Amino acid sequence: MLNTSDEVMMPMARQPRGAIKLSGTVIVRDDAGVEKSRATTNVTLFDCWESWEVENNTFRGADTFRIHLISSILPIGMGIEWFSNQSFISAQIYANEDPLSPENYLPSDEDSLIYGSVDEISYNPVRGTIELHGRDLTALLIDTKSSDHYVNETSSGIATLLAKKHGLGVKNITPTKTKAGVYYQIDHDNVKTDSSDWDLLIFLANMEGFLVYISGKELFFGKQKVEKDVYLLNWDESNENRAYPISNAVELSFSRALHISKGVTVEIHSWNSKQKTGFSAYFPKASKGIKPGQSVPHTTNYRYTVPNLTQEQATKEAVTRYGQIVAHEMTLTAYMPADSILNCEMLLRVQGTNSSFDQDYFPDSVMRSMSTHEGYRMNIRAKNTSPDLVVTS
Repeated sequence: MLNTSDEVMMPMARQPRGAIKLSGTVIVRDDAGVEKSRATTNVTLFDCWESWEVENNTFRGADTFRIHLISSILPIGMGIEWFSNQSFISAQIYANEDPLSPENYLPSDEDSLIYGSVDEISYNPVRGTIELHGRDLTALLIDTKSSDHYVNETSSGIATLLAKKHGLGVKNITPTKTKAGVYYQIDHDNVKTDSSDWDLLIFLANMEGFLVYISGKELFFGKQKVEKDVYLLNWDESNENRAYPISNAVELSFSRALHISKGVTVEIHSWNSKQKTGFSAYFPKASKGIKPGQSVPHTTNYRYTVPNLTQEQATKEAVTRYGQIVAHEMTLTAYMPADSILNCEMLLRVQGTNSSFDQDYFPDSVMRSMSTHEGYRMNIRAKNTSPDLVVTS
């Protein structure tokens, strides 16, 4: 049941503007090339870019971006020759749905959607376009393999070491006390010798019951909010006085899995600090591995880490969460005008469908885009089970 007394958030009217910064420079069009470009295209140009996309996810991987540039009006000194000779390009994308001065938009740190680096450059001389694809700074840790697991360091100590190793800020790292070597003994199967720095942080965050992600140039390693902010997605059906429905979404769809064909196994791992020992519980049974003639495991495995449980409590927790997954696995997709409010730490609350779909959802992905032909929009994927679990198939 929804608690309608909770404070919810909804976007307001806006005049969206965006900006792109490459290698520390805000990209502004070459006015000398504008008229030449307008002679070959009928689009209205945002400076020298035509569109961009930023996808934020649920903290288990890197956020990604795509930038579509118009090569004929790139700034002097930053044409295709410059792009073709770069070995590293930093990128930052900004958006504001209602800036104070829409006609003279100047991006600020508060407007930043992503900071990262370009992984790939694509140039099409026929169309006169350059596309840039990249990831946020999580990519630095994902791409770095390491065999050192720092067994005598705490989780927060390891997070601090890795953050400094990759030039990230450490002010959002919550101190911990347990040595990492204790966790490796509990779940040694998931500590691989060829794992990346990011794999190690994910493992430690699971054991501590923490979130881990990178925002801008800062590493966050700590507890999630006890009470999540709520974002309202409203649907108001047509009635005798109005022949059409009203919603803050342009498109909205739901699905519910009545069964999961491959089966589900829930794993609960817990370190009990008082008993100085770890417990694991499975329901209905431990997941089966790949058999000859199969390409995937027999079941889908949901892994949770819940601190300070006994063996009996861990088993009960596994049974409870199994029932939630099987009976209430619902998903939501929505397309709507973009804003800077929604993020993957919030709850997405649906109301007005007069069905079981009226409930809270956890966003899996929020993809924002701005373009000359569609304006500022966002596409949302969400589900009603928490994204903090680890799912392996």
